[in-house]
Amino acid sequence: MFKAKILFIGPTESGKTVVANFLSDTAPENVGGEYRPTQGVRILEFESQPEGSGDYAKCEVELWDCSGDFKFESCWPALMKESSGVVIIFNPDVPSHLKEIETWHSMFISSQGLQDNQCLLVAHHKPGSEVEDGRLPLASHLARLPLIYCNLEEEPEEVGRAFRKYLGNVINTMSESREQEEMSIIT
Repeated sequence: MFKAKILFIGPTESGKTVVANFLSDTAPENVGGEYRPTQGVRILEFESQPEGSGDYAKCEVELWDCSGDFKFESCWPALMKESSGVVIIFNPDVPSHLKEIETWHSMFISSQGLQDNQCLLVAHHKPGSEVEDGRLPLASHLARLPLIYCNLEEEPEEVGRAFRKYLGNVINTMSESREQEEMSIIT
């Protein structure tokens, strides 16, 4: 069984913890909606059935819910070590988040040389948001990444399905990398 280490990164107050709790089926910490920023990182472990991952019916997921506060920047290299994929979560209702995700991409994705299919952008609409899903003004290097609109109040099953599809892409990439490594040992 594959084990995937997935980093949830992005600006502060974008909803990373809410989405992480939902996907890992963890009871929400913030009952009542009070914002409590993540300090450093929280690691959630669970099993999931990735979509489209061939022979791999289940995989273990280590979901690293990383703080969006730059005071933890010195810890980020350790968080990135041996990560299988990166999910950038942002609130499209906050204009500064669109610019800030470029920084997150540079620090966590470009620096690791991850493939596009190992990355996912999540435009997380907070409860009560009136913003419609539409074309976001993303930089060209971000526009090629898969993007999902996340509204856990209205479409929770769609968010889960999109994450399992992303996870399938990550597992397939890990499998191909493992096969290439094995072939290089044999030859």
